[in-house]
Amino acid sequence: MFIAQQPLPAPPAGGAAIGEVLIALLLSLGVMLPVGWFLVRERAGKPTVIGRAADWVASKDGLPRWAGLPSYLTVTALLTAGFGVWWDVATHMQNGRDEGPLANPSHYPIFLAILGFFSAGIISMTLAKGDLPRRSFRIAPGWHAPMGAMIITAAGAIALVGFPADDVWHRLFGQDVTEWGPTHIMMIGGAVTCVLGIPLLFAEARQLGYPGALGFAGKLRSAIALSVCIVPFAFLMEFDLGVPQFPAATQFIIAGFLVGWIFTAVRAYFGPGGALLAWGIYIGAHLFLLGTTALLDDVLLARFLLFLPSAVLIELVAFVVSPRRGIAFGVTSGVLVGTVGMLAEWQWSKVFMPLPQPLPASALPLMLAVGTAAAIGGGLLAGWHVRMLARVGARDGVSHETSFDGFESGLRRGRLGFAVAPGRALFGFWQRRQVALTSPDNGGVLRKHGAGLAGVLVFIALMAVFAPPTANEGLTGTVQLSDVTYEDGRQAEECDGEAKCLARVTVTMAPAAAAEDAVWFYALAWQGRHENAEPDLPRDPMGDAPGVLRVALRPTGTPGEYVSEHKLPFYGNWKTLIRVHQAPTVHMALPLHAPNDPAIESAKGRQIVTGDGETVELITEHEFLQREIKDDVPGWLWAAAYGVVNTSWLVLIGFYGWCYAMAAYGAPNGRRRATSGGASGGASGGAKRHVSSGA
Repeated sequence: MFIAQQPLPAPPAGGAAIGEVLIALLLSLGVMLPVGWFLVRERAGKPTVIGRAADWVASKDGLPRWAGLPSYLTVTALLTAGFGVWWDVATHMQNGRDEGPLANPSHYPIFLAILGFFSAGIISMTLAKGDLPRRSFRIAPGWHAPMGAMIITAAGAIALVGFPADDVWHRLFGQDVTEWGPTHIMMIGGAVTCVLGIPLLFAEARQLGYPGALGFAGKLRSAIALSVCIVPFAFLMEFDLGVPQFPAATQFIIAGFLVGWIFTAVRAYFGPGGALLAWGIYIGAHLFLLGTTALLDDVLLARFLLFLPSAVLIELVAFVVSPRRGIAFGVTSGVLVGTVGMLAEWQWSKVFMPLPQPLPASALPLMLAVGTAAAIGGGLLAGWHVRMLARVGARDGVSHETSFDGFESGLRRGRLGFAVAPGRALFGFWQRRQVALTSPDNGGVLRKHGAGLAGVLVFIALMAVFAPPTANEGLTGTVQLSDVTYEDGRQAEECDGEAKCLARVTVTMAPAAAAEDAVWFYALAWQGRHENAEPDLPRDPMGDAPGVLRVALRPTGTPGEYVSEHKLPFYGNWKTLIRVHQAPTVHMALPLHAPNDPAIESAKGRQIVTGDGETVELITEHEFLQREIKDDVPGWLWAAAYGVVNTSWLVLIGFYGWCYAMAAYGAPNGRRRATSGGASGGASGGAKRHVSSGA
């Protein structure tokens, strides 16, 4: 293993330059100053452009001014953030770390989107005038806001704080090139949970009898809003890109929990077709992300899990176990999602997902077990979630019955009269399958909220046990190189680490069972593309993207011996390794090549070139994949930093639950009508309320 090389040009491994901090500050001021000016004028009762726009939207969609426009802004910002994140994570896998937080163009849509949905929450709070839900959040005397607006604002706040916190984290601990870095989770987590406020806003509008929230159209709109809450699938992205840095069990935990939660909730809320509707939103979001990132030049494209079998299973369960039986329906759905549904995803991974999938059949018992536990937790949360929404939306004197009359008129106007009879029959079937989602009026916290709390705790416990990678000391691998190829055509037995060189790798693991029993065992070369990369950079065998190679290792027939299907790079900026993941949480790496990185002062930053015939002791994968992380940080500072981030998330999750619980069970505010009027802030907000609705 050679340790000599002239340092290659390398981006900084710490915090941002002051110039980029100023750019971020100017962008923030450019968005937040106009929003602040709107807030002051709107609350003073003066006309505003945003207020007029909200009233116009309300006149079209029949929702309150504080529900429609802010919700659409939130979804638009979320799609923008998704595009940026799918671009950004792939770019880091291909290029390595950034020159700075704003040197990467993908960071601009992310940052602007965070400002966008945070502003949407503030706009909703500011537009809250006139009739408000019976239980709202008191911001100041005479100023109350819907609970849904508070969720969007709180999620936007943690995401926005995550941006400067990310720079501070890099200065203290070094850069963590993984989607699941603590401050990255603050930003991405805020983005994917802000949507929890939208179905609550629509339920609050339903409570007040706004026409856009009633009837079939209102129910469909609310079901779509609830379906959008599937977007935490963003945390599966490293698996979708083929470079997961955390144990495989977490993929099954996240997938099982999300499907068990959202698909089950939408089926219970909407009735027949609800789970399929949620699946349609899931697939639509992925197709949008795939389509937009495909427009970019040479960006690694993410694959995705299917989830359709689970949606069908939940639809079938609802015909046997009524969604009215919340816990029974959720648990039954969770069991089938975690077993049959996740088994179907394993089959799907064989044809569509990148390495290191599909996982070996020997890993399935563990994966299905944790996936089932998580899906049951999601099912429990689903029952609580839809019952809170139903309770918030209920109001004496307001009928939520639907009819086919509106659909029939539309079909006849469109000269589709032939579709009226089958449409009426289908609608009648859907209507007959509707169930009342009741929640207890009396009892303590556990009786009202225990199932939802249990579901969340199951997920947190599973992630706490199975997410942190661990080590297995004493594993070694003997490397043999063949088909060594230099760019100038010369022949050699090994690569020198200087000139462009690729080689086929054969590795003999000791003990042999280290690979035979592995959850995954494959070769990875990543972060090989940089500013001055050569035009014929090696490209991924599956994704055809430069800068990253995911290469299978095939057994040779000799116990413990495997050979790479393709040649691997041993030069330039490439970080090349063999990855070994053993159940349940062991992550080890056999380093093959890494450049001399002058920005990393510790020994981890020195060049690695593994030679032919060399026996190498495996190291923890975290040490190699995240070599930028500093070694000299005191343990108490790590503990304090993680404590702050974890506590902030626990508080935020608790706040989300409190908003839902207060909206459903909280005592009515003393005054439901805000004292502050305004030129664009009437009680109706552009939508006249009524007490019954057709289609």
